[in-house]
Amino acid sequence: MTAPSTLISLRITEEDLQLLDSRIGTDGARSRSDVVRLAIQEFLNGQPLLSEMDSVRIPLGRGDQMRLGHLYELQGITTQEAAQQGLKLFIRQALEREIEETKLLEEAVAKARASTIKREEYQQ
Repeated sequence: MTAPSTLISLRITEEDLQLLDSRIGTDGARSRSDVVRLAIQEFLNGQPLLSEMDSVRIPLGRGDQMRLGHLYELQGITTQEAAQQGLKLFIRQALEREIEETKLLEEAVAKARASTIKREEYQQ
């Protein structure tokens, strides 16, 4: 038995209505109400736990979904955990590249300064 629900009214554009109608029959939605309910549940469940946090939505293709499913089956790593680990790895690699590029630039400047011929009028 389903939980009791409350009737509400909603105004949306014709384009949004067409998009809503196109979702009927997917993900178990049998009507517009089902599509709206699923969208609201997904929105509310996707909210961060704390107000200072943010969330990101990542579209996944079938191959990625399959591989993530296998990863969960084999190691118990959820999609969210995999995404967070990937983000941390990306940030670490980006910072390492930034440090390496800065080091290369500093070395090039030092080499250029060392090869510059000093003139007497500029020496103190």
